[in-house]
Parts: sequence; C-alpha cells; structure tokens
Amino acid sequence: MNRNGKNVSSEAAKEGLSARIGRMFAVVLRRVLIIVCMESVLISGVFAIMYSLNTNRSSAMEYTEEIDCAMQSKVSMLEAVAAGISSGTLNEKDAVLNYVDSMVAMDDQVSAVYSCYDENITVMSGGWEPPADFVVTEREWYKGAQANPAEVYISEPYADLQTGGICITLSKATYRDGKVAGVVGMDMYMDNMVSLIEKSYSSNSYVFLTTAEGTILVHPNPEYSMNVDRTTTVQEANNGRYQSFMKGNMSAKLFADYKGGLKFGIGNTSEVTGWKVIAVKPLNSLILFFVMIIGLNLVIYFVSIAITRKDINGKINVLFSPLESISGKMTRVAEGDLSVLFDEEKNSVEIANLTDSINETIESLKFYIESISDTVTAISDKNLTVTIDGEFKGSYMKIRDSLESIIGSLNESFKQISLEAENVLDFADKLEKTTEGVAQSATMQNESVANVSEDMVRLTEQTRQITERATFVRDTAETTKQHLETGNHEMEELVKAMESIDQCYREIAEFVGEIQSIASQTNLLSLNASIEAARAGEAGRGFAVVADEISSLAESSEKASKSINKLIEESMAAVSAGKELVASTSETIQKGMNDSVQSKLHIDEIVEFVEKQQKAIEDVNQELKEVAGIVENNAASAEENTAISQQLNECAQSLKQMADSFTLR
Repeated sequence: MNRNGKNVSSEAAKEGLSARIGRMFAVVLRRVLIIVCMESVLISGVFAIMYSLNTNRSSAMEYTEEIDCAMQSKVSMLEAVAAGISSGTLNEKDAVLNYVDSMVAMDDQVSAVYSCYDENITVMSGGWEPPADFVVTEREWYKGAQANPAEVYISEPYADLQTGGICITLSKATYRDGKVAGVVGMDMYMDNMVSLIEKSYSSNSYVFLTTAEGTILVHPNPEYSMNVDRTTTVQEANNGRYQSFMKGNMSAKLFADYKGGLKFGIGNTSEVTGWKVIAVKPLNSLILFFVMIIGLNLVIYFVSIAITRKDINGKINVLFSPLESISGKMTRVAEGDLSVLFDEEKNSVEIANLTDSINETIESLKFYIESISDTVTAISDKNLTVTIDGEFKGSYMKIRDSLESIIGSLNESFKQISLEAENVLDFADKLEKTTEGVAQSATMQNESVANVSEDMVRLTEQTRQITERATFVRDTAETTKQHLETGNHEMEELVKAMESIDQCYREIAEFVGEIQSIASQTNLLSLNASIEAARAGEAGRGFAVVADEISSLAESSEKASKSINKLIEESMAAVSAGKELVASTSETIQKGMNDSVQSKLHIDEIVEFVEKQQKAIEDVNQELKEVAGIVENNAASAEENTAISQQLNECAQSLKQMADSFTLR
C-alpha cells in the first residue's frame, strides 16, 4: 500500500503541478493575451491612424500638385507671352493684337490676354478698347507685376459678374531696351480647378481650397464657396475651426465638422499660388475599425481562454516544446530572417495549423517582398514597363494598386516630360534661328545707318555751301535793286528835262511863227512901198531901194524862220522820239525793279528754306547717331539672345535625353 500510496501521492503531486502550471499558464496566457490584445489594438490603431493620415496627406498633396501643374502651365504661358512682347519684334499694334489673340485661342480657360504700357496704352485680345478714364498703371495687377519684374504676379481670385465663375488675373512685367516698360496680363477661369475640387466631395470626406489670406474659394457647403454675392473666410466658416489649417503645412488637425462629428484634416500650400488645399477625412471609419479590432481581440481572448481551460491540463507539456521552438524562430522572423522553416512536431492541430500558417505567411511575405523589390529595382533601373505579377491578397492588394498607380503616374509623367522636352527643343531651335536672323538684321541695320549718317554729313556740308551762295545772291540782288532804283530815279529826271526841252522848242516855234508873221507883213509892206515908190516916180526911187532892201530882209527873215522852224520841227521830233525811248527805258527799268523785288523775295524764301533744311538735316543727323547707338545695342542684345537660345537648346536636349533614358510602356 505504501508503494501504492506513494504512487497515488506522486500522481497527485504530478496532477497538482500540472494544474498549477495550467493555472499559471492560464494566468500568464490571460496577461499575455491582454497585452497582445492591447498591443494589437494600439498597433492596429496606430497603423490605421497612420494609414488614414497618409491617405489624407496623399489626397492633399495630389490635389495640390494638380493645382500647381495647372497653374504652372498658365504661368509658363504668360512668361512666353511676356518674352514675345519684350523681344522687340512686335512693334505695331496690329501685330501685338494678333499675337494676344493667338494666345487666347490656345487655351479655353483663358478669357483674355492683353499687353499694357506705361504710356497708358492697352492692347487686349478681341480688340477691346478701354474707356477714356481707364488708367491701366493704377491697376493692382499692373503695380504688382512691376514691383517684382522677375516673378509672375497672381491676383486674388474674384467672382465674374457675368458667368458667376471664379477668375484670377496673372501678370508679368515686360521690357523695352532693357528697362521695364509695361505689363502683360491674362485673365483665366478656374472652372477646371473647381471641378477638380468638387470631385473630392463624398458623404463624409472632402477637399476645399482657400487663398493665402484665408478666403474660401471652393467648399462643399455652398454658403462658404465664393460667389458674386459674398465671400467667406476661414475665420468665419464653421465657427473659425478651419483657421488652424492656415498655420503650418501637412500637419493633421482634429476638429468638429460643420455637419457634426469629429474629423481630421491636413492643409498643404501650393508652391505656385500660395493657396491652401485642405483635405478632410472622417473619424467614423477609424472608430469602427477600433471597435472591430477590440471586438476581435475580445473574441480571441475568450476563445483562447476557453481553449486553454479545456486542453491546458492534458497538452501543456506537449505544447511547451513546439511553442518554445516557434517562439525562438518567430524572434528571428521579427528580426527579418525569412529563411526560417517551422518544422516542429505537429502534435496538435493548433501547432500544425500554426506552423502551416506561419510558413504560408513567411512564403507570402517572401513573395510580396520579392515582387516589390523586383518592381522597385526595375524602377531604379529606369524600366517603367515593369508589371507586378502574381496574386496579392487582402491589404497587400493596396500595396500592389499603389505600385501600379505609381508606375502608371511615372509613365504618364515621363511621357509628358518627353513630349514637353520635344516641344521645348523645337521652340529652342526656332528661337535660335529667329535670334540669329535678328542679330544679322541688326548688324545690317547698323551698317546701313552708319552709311546714311555719312551721307547726311556730306549733305549737311553741301547744304551749308548752298546757304552761303544763296545768301551772296540775295545780297547781290539787293545791290542790283538799289542800282535799278537809282537808274529809275535818274530816268525820271531825264524825262522831266526832255519835257522842259520840248516846252522850250514849242515856245521857240511860237516865236519863229511870230517872226514869219512879221516877215510876211514886212514883205507886204515892202511891196506896198515899192508900189508907192513907183507911183512917186523919180522922187520915190530911194524909197524903192529901201523897199527892196526891206523886201530882201523880209525874204531872208522868212528863209531863216523857215530854216529855224525846220530845225525846231526836227529837234521836236528827236525830243519826242527821245521821250518815247526814255519812257520805254523807264518802263523797262521799272519792270526790272519789280522783277528784282520778286527775285529778292524768292531768294529770301530759298535762303530761309535752305536754312530750315540745313537745321532739319542736322537734327536728322543727330537722330541717326542715336538710332545707330540703339541699333548697335539691339545687335549686342540679339547676339546675347542667340547665346541664351543655344543654352536653352542644350538644356532641352539634356532634358529630352534624360526623359528618353526611361523605358516606358
């Protein structure tokens, strides 16, 4: 019996130890399960929160990148317009108008493109003419662009009164002769960005957009979105709970949503515009996930306790050895050693299932790690045609989808980069050819202006000589006029003298007529005396002699008077002819004086015109010198632009080679 008693006592001791081990194991198991469940809940919660935050961050970054991409294309377009205006090739208003019209036609989101100048001149697409009181230099976008000429100025968004859509104005300073002389502007609609933001709206999550100052542009709540009638800021909306997103970048904030309930959001700032993109996600799914994890852990806990209570006493020793082996190997797995094989003795279904599950899990991890490693290696080798083969299960499908999305995005991005590089290369080639042509033209213009300047110098000297000779002719004409005036005065005196001589001849003719009359009477008296002497006979012979002498004297007087009268008539005829000649000469001299006066007037006009022409030629010569300096500067600028275009061509080729080095689908 003692022996039997010892056996019974030994069995009792053994049973008690097993029970104690079972109880201890149960206690430890409970604690372990509690700790594991708590760690599981915490780890799962952390992973859930991290996943949600990463998803939210990805959403905020994705929308920010799309907005930056859209705005950068508009900024690049405006910079190209500014470069075209500043190149100096568009000097006529019609050329500028055609240029801005062509820019508007390139993008349906652009409503207007305009080129403005400091002289208050505006050339807008569509031919719009500003009103008389429109002062473009006082516009905020004009002053903003000239305040920082190297950057593109982006105005605060505003609601269009006609369409109700949100618009913005982009502006960039332009140059003339190396100095800021104007601004080019572009009005564009934000319809694409509004549509992009609106696509994010769901029942619980959304993305909204604000300006750098906090004005809300697009929001799922219509009362917050910008429209023609009102604007709302983050300080006013949702009781100011959005205001915290304006500080910092990519930091998560927990807040009460305007619909109710707790949500967390992440704000990201656009590098191009400075606007804020805020992505909002609900906590409902996260809370539900926590509840599910806690419930699952409770089920695992109670199931494990029930199993332990049922089987612990009979299998504790059998389970210890495989579990210890598995525990040791799991430590190696935790350290990253996936070459471990769980080949413990399958002395229970649980151990068998556990080892099989762990082996399958390790094989799955090996497959997933190998697939991801091969994919990442291919991407690092610039092979973007790689595909992810094999079956991904459960949560690992998100990893495969994310990798596929990354590869697809990289393919699209590098295709677009390659296409844009080709466009830039093409534009660089065209710019280089155009710039070389401009440089050659500027050089030829410089030579032509120099030749014209030399011709103008010679023309100035010739004009000066013409002016001196015209002045001499004017002085000679003045002297001739004075001589003609003197001759005319002397001719007038001669005419007066001839008239006096003619008057004397007339008086002498009258006196000679009286003499002839006396001679006739004397002759008649002599005849009467002879008759009377003949009657007297001898006594009247002496008187007859006297009568004969008187008759002879009368005849002589008559002959002398006739001779004198003849001479007087000849002298009067000569005097009359002289008067006519003097009158004709005086008239000729008077005409010469008149012609001399007219000639002097014409010569004065010629001298004045030549002097003005000489002054104009000197002004033109001075302007030609200035033009020559400008053309020389333009030639130097054109050569500099040629070097810049060559560098741009090299950069475009480098970009194209870099994009082509990737193998795309």
